[in-house]
Amino acid sequence: MLHLSSLTERRQNEDGTKTENENGANNGRETWSKAINEKEMKHQHVLIFILMFVGATLLGACSDSKRVAQVDMLNEHSYDAHYRSLAQTRAYALQALKLSKGYDAGVAESYNNLAFVCLAKMNYGRAEEFLRYAAVVSDNLVEQLVAYVQFMRLCQRKSKNKDFYTYMQLASQLMSRIKTDEQTLNTHQHERFVYACSEFNIVASTYFYYVGLDKKGADQLLLIDPNGEVVKDTAQLLNYYYNIGSGGILRDGTAETICQEEFNYLMRCYLLSRQYNYPYWEANSLQGISEHLQNDKMRAMLLRNNVQEMEFVNVDKMADTLVAGNLALRALDLFSSYGDVYQKAGAYRTLAQCYFDIHDYSSALICLNNALATNRRVDRAPDLVASIREKLSMVYSALDNKAMSDLNRNMYLDLQEVTRQDRQLEARADQLDQTAAQLNLMIGAVGVVVLVLISLLVWLNHMRRKEGTRSLPDDVVEPLVLWKKAREDEQQACNERLEEIEEETAVARVQLDDNNRLNIEQRAKISLVGNIMPLIDRIAGEVDKLAQTEKEPSANPLIESRYAYVMELAGKINEYNNALTQWIKLRRGDLTARVESFRLQQLFDIIDKSRMEFNLKNISFEVVPTQAVVKADRTLTLFMLNTLTENARHFTPSGGHVRVEARITEEAVEISVSDSGCGMTQEQIDSLFNTKVVVDEQLGTTTTQSSAAVGVKKKSHGFGLINCKGIIEKYKKLSSIFSVCHIGVESKVGQGSRFFFSLPKGGVRKLYMIGLLLILSTFGGSMECFAKTSQQQQQTALCLQKASSYADSAYYSNIAARYTQTMIYADSCRMWLNRYYLTLRPRGRQLITTTGDAKEAAEIKWFYSGLPCNYSIILDMRNESAVAALALHQWDTYAYNNKVYTQLFRDTSADNSLAQYVKLMQKSETNKNVAIIILSLLLVSIFPLYYLFYYRYRLRYRSAVERIEEIGKVLLDNSKTAQQKADAIKGLWKDLRNTAADDSQIEQLTEIVDQIETTLQADKSSGEDMQQKLSLAEDELQRLQYERDRLHVSNSVLDNCLSTLKHETMYYPCRIMQMVDSPSRDISVIRELVYYYRELFSILSEQAQRQTAPQVRFSYATAGYAITLLRKIVPQEQLSFDHQDIDRLYVRITTTLHTLKLSAQQIQELFTPSTADFRLLICRQIIRELGETTNARGCGIQAFAAPDGGTTIEITITQKIWKNLKLS
Repeated sequence: MLHLSSLTERRQNEDGTKTENENGANNGRETWSKAINEKEMKHQHVLIFILMFVGATLLGACSDSKRVAQVDMLNEHSYDAHYRSLAQTRAYALQALKLSKGYDAGVAESYNNLAFVCLAKMNYGRAEEFLRYAAVVSDNLVEQLVAYVQFMRLCQRKSKNKDFYTYMQLASQLMSRIKTDEQTLNTHQHERFVYACSEFNIVASTYFYYVGLDKKGADQLLLIDPNGEVVKDTAQLLNYYYNIGSGGILRDGTAETICQEEFNYLMRCYLLSRQYNYPYWEANSLQGISEHLQNDKMRAMLLRNNVQEMEFVNVDKMADTLVAGNLALRALDLFSSYGDVYQKAGAYRTLAQCYFDIHDYSSALICLNNALATNRRVDRAPDLVASIREKLSMVYSALDNKAMSDLNRNMYLDLQEVTRQDRQLEARADQLDQTAAQLNLMIGAVGVVVLVLISLLVWLNHMRRKEGTRSLPDDVVEPLVLWKKAREDEQQACNERLEEIEEETAVARVQLDDNNRLNIEQRAKISLVGNIMPLIDRIAGEVDKLAQTEKEPSANPLIESRYAYVMELAGKINEYNNALTQWIKLRRGDLTARVESFRLQQLFDIIDKSRMEFNLKNISFEVVPTQAVVKADRTLTLFMLNTLTENARHFTPSGGHVRVEARITEEAVEISVSDSGCGMTQEQIDSLFNTKVVVDEQLGTTTTQSSAAVGVKKKSHGFGLINCKGIIEKYKKLSSIFSVCHIGVESKVGQGSRFFFSLPKGGVRKLYMIGLLLILSTFGGSMECFAKTSQQQQQTALCLQKASSYADSAYYSNIAARYTQTMIYADSCRMWLNRYYLTLRPRGRQLITTTGDAKEAAEIKWFYSGLPCNYSIILDMRNESAVAALALHQWDTYAYNNKVYTQLFRDTSADNSLAQYVKLMQKSETNKNVAIIILSLLLVSIFPLYYLFYYRYRLRYRSAVERIEEIGKVLLDNSKTAQQKADAIKGLWKDLRNTAADDSQIEQLTEIVDQIETTLQADKSSGEDMQQKLSLAEDELQRLQYERDRLHVSNSVLDNCLSTLKHETMYYPCRIMQMVDSPSRDISVIRELVYYYRELFSILSEQAQRQTAPQVRFSYATAGYAITLLRKIVPQEQLSFDHQDIDRLYVRITTTLHTLKLSAQQIQELFTPSTADFRLLICRQIIRELGETTNARGCGIQAFAAPDGGTTIEITITQKIWKNLKLS
């Protein structure tokens, strides 16, 4: 403060002196005012102002440089006190912070020092706040790097493993940037950079060690050169020595040599820390030595080989077995006085282990409880808490407090999932997502700029096109001689080609007519389907009214009438469905099925989802799992299964049972649905799969009050079963493979029924067997080798089954507190697991053991080598072994099993899909970078584009004018023939003709050249006519072929649509009638079924309608097809057609089918779905479409009885169509 005051006084004195000088100068200027003009006075004022500004700046810079040096000195003192005194570290940092106003780098360093103190005190919230300030308050990259490294330490302490990698990536990027300009750093910044680099490697190594990546952690720490610049930073050198000596880094040599070398590093750390007064590292080294002395074997070796060192460390002359505890206690005292909460809790844990080793369990319990209770901030470090909880579980077990032991072990295992799971891939995925967002923004920005520039280029091009055409040269000459006629042989070849095309056209036209007729028939079927939808809508409306009416008791008289109307509508739909089915039967053998091999269990899973409907009826529903693979159409098979299960549910009373299963035979797979329903008589069985309506005697009479329905027996139409039979018959017609297909039923009255159908076995298993045999034969194998492989598979399955059984037995044995028996079960489980391993790898040596080195556990190696195994069995075995060993006080066995369990759990529970995601995102990032480069190149290419879109056109126009002049010279040259002139002109203008489309000026010149060529080609008119005929004939052929193929595809699609519509919706009208007729009818269930039926029918019918919409086209041949159909109805008659003009637009055609004798009702229904001949529906469809496509709405067709008992057909069509029919 004194320093700052003196500087202020000096500046005030200097300002006063300058003021006096300025006054004097002003007086002097007044005496010279007559000799100096105004311009010179202004220059002097400016000069004086600049001098004053420079002086003030120099004084301020002098003051600022001293303040910066003082801030750096205070921050250096704060850093030197890091591992000596947290209080001094904080005090120096606060002083530096107060003086750092305007010095952002000093502020950032002060915050970093304060964050160090908060980390030691485990005030993680405050530490995070300081570090965020340090990272953003300054543009000093070194302090930002220090902040990110401390963030890594914070994430490691809090077990935020994913965030750890985020800050690690940021720190790595900053280190790379700083290293490129490391020579520009001053001394202070360079020291901070050395500290940050060494701290980065130490923190990363610590993190990798705690998540189980020992090798990676060792490699990271060994990146530090102990003989390099880190030697100048004693604290970091001690940090390096301690981390090497604490274990897990040195890997070469025996356990004894590694232990001795680690002890040497710890002693080196201890001696230097005492020499340079670093109590923090003194405590850490004592704690590390204590941990090395806890093992009896290693303690004896170290005491024997390091007598002088141990005498120096063992200042209290404790007994050999108590040295470890004494050192841990001394470390605890040092950590307590230093104030590091985290390390103090760790020292308590180490001291507890020492008490545990000498069997003083009560003292160990006190230490562990103190570790957790002394400062509750310890809970913020899950990894530390997990290790303490594990020790507590062992101590409580030693004290025979099983409940507390289990409680602490469970808490330890819960924390393991958080603390021991490496999150590198998740962090990388988040980083890539952020990078992708940034790249998307960059691509968008560059893309917008490119679009703007392209728009400018387009505008320039547009302006160029709008420019007026320049005046053409006057020396463009007139065309000369006529063109030579085409060769006769070429004309003959063209004639032959024309005849071939005409023959192909005739064939295509016949095929088109066939497809067109079939398409008309399909559209007639779709029209029939369209009549059903209004009926469904009416049913839905009536059901809605019934749902509302049943809530109003006063409206009960209307309920039965509405139900009767619903029955009537459903019956009408059934009639339409039967008509459609009968029509479809006319084209049997055209089944379109997608035959494939698939697992039957997939369909069983779908059927099992209808379990709720069975539960509502109190029916037990069982779907037996199967491994069968069948070869059939997946959709049709599902339809058959659904039909049989619905029938079983319908005819099975409450309390019954329905079972679905599959049985694999030698040649086929038999699928059956059995129930415990009412059964069937032999008469019913005989008529079950034909078109005769089945009357179910067991359903009794209807209970409705409708007079039209009283006493009428319920009908089970069996339409679904007829479809199933039809599907089986169609299968048999497809291929000889389906000769094994059949469908049948077994039933007895009162005992239930069993429906079954057979399908051929799928090819999946057969192909697998054939492939396996081919492979074995390739290597000289035989059927004996195949049998051996089968036996091996059975043996491995048996081994795993046995191991799983013993693992379960170990679990139940632990529950029963039979811990010795648990260990026996665990040994048996290990034995079967090892047998499984040896079965797969007979020469393998990686066998599961009871104890050993957890890092070399066989099951871990199995997992990483990709051995196929049920690792949950191993996890169960290891966990139960650990629990039992803990209860039996077998500490080494417990430690080994527990470590293997936690490591294997971490590996098996890791998200393996992230690796592929990260690779995909990296590839995406690369692609986006490439996109940015391409867009940038496009941006740079504006000048070449300017040439391409504008300037080159100017050059091209000049060249075109010159070529026009050359063409004129060619035309005036009488020494050349017309062909030569034409070829020459074409050659001169060939390259410019291609550019005429995008250049208006060239296009105008091209028109002149075209006029010249037209004149030269006048004699080629006959050849061109022939070419035109060929072109027209080819176009016609292509059109016919296109129409033929289009109609063929459309007909196939319509076949599938109609088949799907028939199979998927035929069931519901009967079901609605049954539910309405049921004494226990439920309107809510009926309503739900009706709405589902309407939605399903609507979707399927709309799909079919979409297929027919674009097909309707006018054709006179279509009208002729209607006349042809009428003649086919009575092939024995010679039909005559009379016509009568109605007006100038329409004509009425009349013909009598004398042998078609129908009743009045049949004549009335002749053009409805109830028609006596479906061909008349096609005629109606043709006449309707002729009227729609020609906009002649008066077209129609009707029938009435003829006087002789025959049927008269009356057709109204347009005059134009009548004339083209040519029937008169």
